[in-house]
Amino acid sequence: MTEKNITPKTQKKPIQRLRDRYGDISEELKQKTRTQNKMLKALKESIKSAYKTIPEISQLTDIPAHDVLWYLMAMKKYGMILEGEERDGYYEYKLKEEGQK
Repeated sequence: MTEKNITPKTQKKPIQRLRDRYGDISEELKQKTRTQNKMLKALKESIKSAYKTIPEISQLTDIPAHDVLWYLMAMKKYGMILEGEERDGYYEYKLKEEGQK
């Protein structure tokens, strides 16, 4: 067996090899990611300073309540938000500040 002399300049990075094999990212996926990032940013801004319920957040951000719930539960799972008290049948949520437990 012989070793191939591959220099770092001629060796492709893993992401380049994947793009060669499967093609670039589709416009549909790019647009979906942009939309999700905008929604997440809007949600974070709405609960940054005070506790709010899902209907309040939905009204502030113009995002359907079922999507707000979906994103908040994901944020809760990853420890990004705090859950407050129950008000009008809904729990209140607030964005965690850095260093806050």
